Amino acid sequence: MKPLLLLVLLALSASAADYRKELLDADRAFDSDTAARGLEGWMAWFAADARLNTPQGEISGKDAVRKYYAAMFSRREFSIRWQPFFADVSNDGTLGYTMGKAVISYRNDQGKIQKRDGRYLTVWKRQPDGRWLAVTDMGN
Repeated sequence: MKPLLLLVLLALSASAADYRKELLDADRAFDSDTAARGLEGWMAWFAADARLNTPQGEISGKDAVRKYYAAMFSRREFSIRWQPFFADVSNDGTLGYTMGKAVISYRNDQGKIQKRDGRYLTVWKRQPDGRWLAVTDMGN
């Protein structure tokens, strides 16, 4: 009986590792898509039921999330790039999060490039079609 239990535990841990790799890959694709397509690339990775917790209050739904982020992406020469350094996923592979480092830059009203480093946390939910989409995102 012990060898069977060990095999089951190894299979479960392999699945968890696979889920984490999927999520890290999704986060990296999110970055690449955003770099290539700006706001459209960014929004392609948000779920329909996405929510944000902002200083202005809760924002709910993909259309409201798009409106909120449009101001950020409208800055002159705006760029956001990031790299995840950690992911974890629920045992059933349906909910997870990634954490990483980001760099945001844009040209200010005086014409100078503004650049800042940040950290982020994105919460992801597996969709019925198997894709991972962000349900919330926060950064500094």
